[in-house]
Amino acid sequence: MVEIRAMKKSEADEVKKMGRKTFEWFEGLFIPEPKDCFVAVEENKIIGAVLYKYFSVANKKIGYVDFIFVDKAAHGKGIGSKLVDHSLEAMGKEDCDGYSALVRDDNVGSWKMFVNQGLQRVGLDDLVRVFGVLGMLNLTFKIPFNFATGMDFYLKMEADKLSMKKRNSFFQAFKYLILTALLLSPGFIHGIENALYIIAPITAIILIRIAFGYLGTLFSNENWHFRVCDGGYFIPFIASFFNGIFLISGNWYPKVYRKEPDFKHSLGFTALAQWMSLITIILITKTQLGQTQFLGIMGEMSAFIMMISIVPFYPLASFGGKRIFEWNKWLYSIVVFISFNILFLY
Repeated sequence: MVEIRAMKKSEADEVKKMGRKTFEWFEGLFIPEPKDCFVAVEENKIIGAVLYKYFSVANKKIGYVDFIFVDKAAHGKGIGSKLVDHSLEAMGKEDCDGYSALVRDDNVGSWKMFVNQGLQRVGLDDLVRVFGVLGMLNLTFKIPFNFATGMDFYLKMEADKLSMKKRNSFFQAFKYLILTALLLSPGFIHGIENALYIIAPITAIILIRIAFGYLGTLFSNENWHFRVCDGGYFIPFIASFFNGIFLISGNWYPKVYRKEPDFKHSLGFTALAQWMSLITIILITKTQLGQTQFLGIMGEMSAFIMMISIVPFYPLASFGGKRIFEWNKWLYSIVVFISFNILFLY
């Protein structure tokens, strides 16, 4: 029998250690000392926990689910959902005006728990509409949102229902291009010509990558849409100040997630198609066409993005590496081998 109860102060260290063990090493570094927390206990052993907190935004009290984790041996028992239910119920008793959470893009198990409780995936434009520009900035800097590449923000407001706009893939792809250009704009401090030689090739690479990804979706029976993950804007913005490059995450996502093996094939094949787009660009730049400065820069940047796109763990998992890794580990090994060899030859 699993019991859900408030954490005792003496259990804080145990909960923190369990969280760091459950998450990938990078995410685990950000698990704070538990304060407001519910734990799942079975046979006097903690097998799961949810950490939550409160903050004020635009004169509204917002509850935020900070971390939720369950021991792998206890997966499939609905413990995560029970922990979320208890945390949201506790927030309701504290007269919260809204409830929120930050969830990784493909982590369907986590975001379904919040969707079932009425939370919706929202973008920056939705947050501006609800809290205003200053409120949006205040909120996103109170949580890891601005640094969390590939993360989506979920929100539910008590006073009114969020009127979510239908966003088609064309709009989202256009938004992805515009946001990428804006986040690279601090590069203008290093000179107009320098900035244009970064923004234009990156935009071209993204367009090609989106197109190859779309072709990859045609080889599956899933219903796909393209969307931008609204987390992680701050890193590429700061990187551009130092004449560096980093990207926000935009990808093709199925409208319905399934657990069948062929679904992993669909995700993995689409990611593979996007990786192949980068290989294609790099190989073209090795021909006579690559003698032009623009294509030469595209090749260099594609090599960098290629290496990002094969990393299978957070914070770079949303660029496709994790999808290929979970689909076929042997194929993933070949992709890594080819990528490093091309990088060496380049």
